Amino acid sequence: MNKLTLTAGSLSLVLVLAACAPERSQDQGTASSSDAVSEGLLVWAPDIELSAIESQVEAFTEETGIPVEVVSMPQDDQTEAIVLDGPSGNGPDLFYQPGVGNLSIQGLVHPVEVDQEILDTYSAGSLEALSYDGELYGLPAVVESLALYYNKALIPEAPETVEDLEAAMADLTDDANDHFGFLYPANDFYFSYPFMAGYGGYIFNEDSDGYVKDDVGLANDGSVQGASLIQDWFESGYIPSSITLDAANGLFMDGQAGAIINGPWARYDFEEALGDDLGTAPLPELENGEYPETFLGTKGWMLSSYSEFPEEATELAVHLTSEESLKETFEATGEIPANSAILNSPDFTEDPMLAGFAVQLERARPFPNIAELSAVWQPMADALTFIMQGDDPAEALEEGVGKIEEEIATNYE
Repeated sequence: MNKLTLTAGSLSLVLVLAACAPERSQDQGTASSSDAVSEGLLVWAPDIELSAIESQVEAFTEETGIPVEVVSMPQDDQTEAIVLDGPSGNGPDLFYQPGVGNLSIQGLVHPVEVDQEILDTYSAGSLEALSYDGELYGLPAVVESLALYYNKALIPEAPETVEDLEAAMADLTDDANDHFGFLYPANDFYFSYPFMAGYGGYIFNEDSDGYVKDDVGLANDGSVQGASLIQDWFESGYIPSSITLDAANGLFMDGQAGAIINGPWARYDFEEALGDDLGTAPLPELENGEYPETFLGTKGWMLSSYSEFPEEATELAVHLTSEESLKETFEATGEIPANSAILNSPDFTEDPMLAGFAVQLERARPFPNIAELSAVWQPMADALTFIMQGDDPAEALEEGVGKIEEEIATNYE
């Protein structure tokens, strides 16, 4: 879902923050652990993580004697900033990102080496999401996926099947008065792919060597069946063709939509609006007996290839992703921790606001961690828009796949 966009404004912010960053020694050949203690480590973190990790960083310094400076840096600006600041010695030792493929290709990250005992603490799929070409480049902190939010005042019981969901659509939809049973931004591939994948669609096929970039499965029979289901909702008048995520969120919080698809980041806004009427559930079972397969997003602490102190930086990453630290981060931000013990604890599985996500995370898969994924988003958004407008799903998807293949051949061969 995270696609990097650098505007003139964000570039200005990068330059301002880079200018404020502490100077780092460029003599990598003579660095030692004692140097790290005196010079310190630099961490770039988005604002949502700053307050959460403040006490964790302090505890790390008290325990190890290694000073740590944390600088605010928007997640979407970090890659471009490292390209500028890394070679000059002003870049971070650790930075916070949702994926690793492009970072590895650009040479911006360094493999992390930690004991298997530590690796075993992270949740399923999260290490794969931060690996590329057999190397692990970061330690997972947060996992996220989509789930179904529903308004219990309108839909008393969570829809278990698509048929249940469609019954709610038929019962509650009154387009003329802006009342709907179910809404979501269907032309956003991140949100619509689960229905295609649930019927057997896939982005890139896999073999023993990894992803096969020449085998795109977004126009196969399963993808077409999922896209046809989506089109049916528009042709039935259940979802307006002009729907956007912001509009869907607004109608849901105003009590004018029975259910919506969104991620854990929306929880607090929805709770504030709906209170005890808010419920969560996994995406409902499809007609073929399978479940929609959402993307598993993983954000974590990446080890910069420009770090002069990779061992100390890795030690800090381990500290920031320990069970204790991730509990603190969860309590401060509401982001779902990438820690198996926490995810399987009663505090998580028995929380009605988290239970739907706990189940859906088990049905989620990591994004394909290859650079060619970047070629997928826009052609699929265009295809889904055409499908919403009534174009033949098979033809629209075939055209989209053709554009993906052309983009890969042009820019990724």
